[in-house]
Amino acid sequence: MRIFFSHPTFTFHSKTEKKCIDIINEHLETEKIINPADFGLKADLRSKLKSSDSIVAMAVSNCFTYLVWKEIELMEEKEEEMEEKEKKVKIYTFMVENKNDIGPLVEGIPDEIKKLSKKESKTLAHKLTKKDYQDGFLSSLVGSHRSRF
Repeated sequence: MRIFFSHPTFTFHSKTEKKCIDIINEHLETEKIINPADFGLKADLRSKLKSSDSIVAMAVSNCFTYLVWKEIELMEEKEEEMEEKEKKVKIYTFMVENKNDIGPLVEGIPDEIKKLSKKESKTLAHKLTKKDYQDGFLSSLVGSHRSRF
């Protein structure tokens, strides 16, 4: 199964991302995981998304950031275009608080998930990563293991 792993850009190349990919490989029949972090922020991933069989979406603090839920919507559109006899698209969700609190991988989208606007997504990203940026200069000198993600 080709799986598209949709997650906020502030989790790209993080310990959280790696842990989630390990869980996906462990629990789903993966042929290939398509990770947007491997393609850069400006890449148009619609064709990669449309060629996927399933999507695993990361919700942080019970929220889908704007880009994550837009990618889910693209997969839902793909499913609407499929014929009845074709396999249905599966959607899975990770509930994440930080790199040490990754909830189980669940099928579907839990009801309590909020879909954020672009502005709300930026605010959430800033709130969650603010300490990482404040520690940036010092950690560039001595290293840091306190990153939330």
